[in-house]
Amino acid sequence: MIMADVKKLYVTKLILWVYSSFTLLILGYLTWNSFRTKQDVLSNTLGWPKSFTLESYVKVFRNEHFGVNIWNSVFILMMTIIIIVALASMVAYGLGRYSFKFKQGVMLYFLIGLMFPVQLGVVPVFLIIKNLGLINSPWSVILVLSAGLSMAVLMLTNFFAGLPDALAESARIDGAGEWRIFYRIMFPLASPVIVSLCIILSVNIWNQFFLPLIMLQDDAVKTIPLAVMKYTSNILLNMDKALATSVIATIPVLLLFFIFSERIISGVASGSVKE
Repeated sequence: MIMADVKKLYVTKLILWVYSSFTLLILGYLTWNSFRTKQDVLSNTLGWPKSFTLESYVKVFRNEHFGVNIWNSVFILMMTIIIIVALASMVAYGLGRYSFKFKQGVMLYFLIGLMFPVQLGVVPVFLIIKNLGLINSPWSVILVLSAGLSMAVLMLTNFFAGLPDALAESARIDGAGEWRIFYRIMFPLASPVIVSLCIILSVNIWNQFFLPLIMLQDDAVKTIPLAVMKYTSNILLNMDKALATSVIATIPVLLLFFIFSERIISGVASGSVKE
């Protein structure tokens, strides 16, 4: 039994190494070619470059909408995370610390939310956003993404449920109310889980393509993934710009994982196991 488990572990590690190596190879190839001219890439795709140049990046940043595209992505990211963390932490605190009727039903509701992608309800969601007059507004994407509380609620619920009752009881003896206990004691204690949650959400929101494609139709309000699509839709004509925008769009995600990888793992573990 132990030998079988060891073999499975080695096979899993091998698969992960192969996948990681392949992914890094692709990223390296994209980055390498982004510093070459379009003519050089098309004429000698896998060969040694004639010269290195920043011409592709200069062209991209000279685009009048590219800076706005970056800001739109950052704005949507920041506002969505603030809303999700604020709402999910309060909901999770109630679910994790109190017992009430239909509690399991509420938990099941959030669990079901993990099973259904937003694409299933895109038509009614689009009509609601249109009736609110939010088409071509970043808030259309922010509101829809902020409704995706399920993962955040479940992670934080498990964490709050694992905290000892003595923390809240001692605060109540000192005269603290429930709100003060939450934001002065419980919320700061959940910071490892919240940081991990913010990083995971950041990657998902930054790479979000479907919702911005539906909701944001003007160039001036589009996000980074849509800017990448703009150039990749005609890859032969915009090869240099497509490579440069792809690298720029990938840099924030890579930095997050390289810098906070250990914190992500520890935070997810804290929010997934009830002690």
